[in-house]
Amino acid sequence: MSVRCDTCGNFLYIGTKFNMRKETCQDIDYLGIKIFRFYFKCTCCHSEITMRTDPKNHDYVCEHGASRNYEARRDMAHADTIMRAQKQLESQKDAMAKLESKTYDSKKEMEVLDALEEVKQMNKRLQNFNHD
Repeated sequence: MSVRCDTCGNFLYIGTKFNMRKETCQDIDYLGIKIFRFYFKCTCCHSEITMRTDPKNHDYVCEHGASRNYEARRDMAHADTIMRAQKQLESQKDAMAKLESKTYDSKKEMEVLDALEEVKQMNKRLQNFNHD
C-alpha cells in the first residue's frame, strides 16, 4: 500500500523496499492469529513509521508516523451502501417493481435448483457406470 509520511509529506509507494524490524504484538490477537508490528524509516526524513497487520480485513493498518493514501475497500463499502439505499428506496416507491424483483428472484432460484438437480442425476449415472 502507498502511504504518506506525516513528518515530511513524502510518499512511499507500493513496491518500495525497506529494511524493517518485525515484532509480535503480545497484547493484541485476532481469533488466535498473531498480529505483527513493523517498524521502518521514511526514505526522506528518516522518521519512524509503524504499521501492523490486520487479519480481520486481510490488510495492514498505519499506526504511527504515516497515513494511507487510498483505501479501495472503503470506496467499495461506501458504493455498496449507496447502492443498497437506492435499491431500497426504489423498491419502497414502486410496488410493481417489488413484485417483479420477487418473481425474478424466484425464477433465478428455480433455475439454480434445476441445475443442481441435473448435476445430482449426472453424478448418479456416472456412479453406476461400469468401466469394464
